[in-house]
Amino acid sequence: MVDHTSQNVTGWLLAGGEGRRMQGQDKGLVNYQGRPLAAWVLDSLQRQCGSLRISANRNLPRYQQLLNDVTGQAPSDSVLPDDPDLHVSQGPLAGIITAMRHTDTDWLMIVPCDMPHLPADLIARLMREAHQSNADIVTPCTQSGTENERHHWVCGLIRKRVCPDTVSQFVNGERKVGHWVRSQHWASVAFADTQAFANMNTLETLRGQQ
Repeated sequence: MVDHTSQNVTGWLLAGGEGRRMQGQDKGLVNYQGRPLAAWVLDSLQRQCGSLRISANRNLPRYQQLLNDVTGQAPSDSVLPDDPDLHVSQGPLAGIITAMRHTDTDWLMIVPCDMPHLPADLIARLMREAHQSNADIVTPCTQSGTENERHHWVCGLIRKRVCPDTVSQFVNGERKVGHWVRSQHWASVAFADTQAFANMNTLETLRGQQ
């Protein structure tokens, strides 16, 4: 039986990328409407999770301060780089594995640092689907006009027990989060608001939204 309470979910903000589309800037720390992108995501997760942590590979003290600002006082080990056995610059799956290894709750919610408009009922709806389908991973999806559904693979509710298989796949060369999700017992939930999952992943996009 799935625990529907937010206390059984640890929220993880993924901020370990190299910022190639941001001219090398640390994307989570780039300002959006007067605040770092990561701050908007943390605010949303704070209202939906029992605890918050961050996966980041640089500027760890700055992320720790952002987390303190949102939560009041976060433990000193709440911001972590990819684990040492996961090679540098291996993409978000390395951050997801690190998050699973350092999560005490049965569930974790991973969200990239460039989604500042997440739905307020995101985790509740994903958890409801997990309960109904007994899925180990549930991701949001959106549809724009007559286009096919778009799955947001790096935004999902994950049951921690998939960690050993995930590590095995990573060791054997898997790096694509979508491939990994589809190899598990997974499900998706459709959200009508496509802008809720818009990625602010380029400087041009950010300038257009200021």
